[in-house]
Amino acid sequence: MQDRNATIDCLLLLDKAEIPEELANLPIPIVRVNSMVMKKLSGLQSTESIETIGLMKIPSTFRNLDDNWQEEDCHGWFPFPHRILVLDGIQDPGNLGTLLRSALAFRWGGVFLLPGCCDPFNEKSLRASRGASFQLPIVSGTWIHLQSLVRKFHMKIMAGHPENGEQLSPASRLSQGLADSLADMALCLVLGSEGGGLSEKTRQVSELVSIPMAGEFESLNVSVAGGIFLYMLQPREPVWDV
Repeated sequence: MQDRNATIDCLLLLDKAEIPEELANLPIPIVRVNSMVMKKLSGLQSTESIETIGLMKIPSTFRNLDDNWQEEDCHGWFPFPHRILVLDGIQDPGNLGTLLRSALAFRWGGVFLLPGCCDPFNEKSLRASRGASFQLPIVSGTWIHLQSLVRKFHMKIMAGHPENGEQLSPASRLSQGLADSLADMALCLVLGSEGGGLSEKTRQVSELVSIPMAGEFESLNVSVAGGIFLYMLQPREPVWDV
């Protein structure tokens, strides 16, 4: 990690703990701290299993877009834009981190954060992502930015939506047949917020797709539903080296 996307500035090590073997030979400043300091920094009630905290720079794979951009810039946002996860107002850091972790596990090319999403480097997001925040290309921007990416790579936009929820157009049902039909197509998958679901803009421009469910459940937690979508619609050929 030190020579790839992220850099460790400093290593905080619990008193009497051994330096992790994989970090022992790296030129990193090491500061010894007691358990009270470790608890404060970690944000956890119990730190019995925590001996090391790394202070890291925001990785080079993260981009926060502003108004000073050119449409051709989108070519460099994602090295492999065949499968991009788009998060629309995901506010729970645990859910966001879990979705990043799943996206990396199933070889998606990156994540685009629309307005209203929480910080992917929030401490809870980082814990839930298990390091995916530092390995997966992440871009934070608006629909204007996202639509330039869609035009550039001729991408299809699909959005997860409850089968029995309010919708502007009939939702397709997630299936192996649907996944097979999309195998060669560049795809953006949009997942909406836990409370409000998909934004109006997302529903207007996306093809809605639902997960078939038994019983009378209205919907799944967004990180659970996202894991199913990401697995079923993952790229067929390896495009992301973890």
